[in-house]
Amino acid sequence: MGFSKLQWNSLSIFKKWHEFKNYLSALDDLPDVLCIQESHLTSKYQPSIPHYQVIRKDRPLSKGKGGGLMFCVKTSLDFSNIDVTLHASSNLEVLGIAVHGFSIFNIYNPPSNPLTSTSLEFLSNFAKVILCGHFNAHHGMWGS
Repeated sequence: MGFSKLQWNSLSIFKKWHEFKNYLSALDDLPDVLCIQESHLTSKYQPSIPHYQVIRKDRPLSKGKGGGLMFCVKTSLDFSNIDVTLHASSNLEVLGIAVHGFSIFNIYNPPSNPLTSTSLEFLSNFAKVILCGHFNAHHGMWGS
């Protein structure tokens, strides 16, 4: 059985919440999993979407504003959270879930954080991986 996924780098979902819910209501088929980066949420705000369970990882206040990740998973889907342990010096933000035999990782890499092969070493522990995220992986070959 397949599943559908929608990814969005929201740059503050709170500011765009109404638009986002309108977008979803206009879809013929709702995605099974929504992967949202740069949610910019704090514990003060608890968003909910009908027919979805929200799983999120807010950036700690000690690391400044911004960042944050969210999964919205259809309530009809069985899933489990994946605990991801990164090196203590890593600024990478990662949230993981397991759905239908796949490990889905939602990743946000802050712009000042270089993305290296060692940044993603934790992925070697998983067989079927789907990555979604905002990697801030700038390079002259693609004009950034």
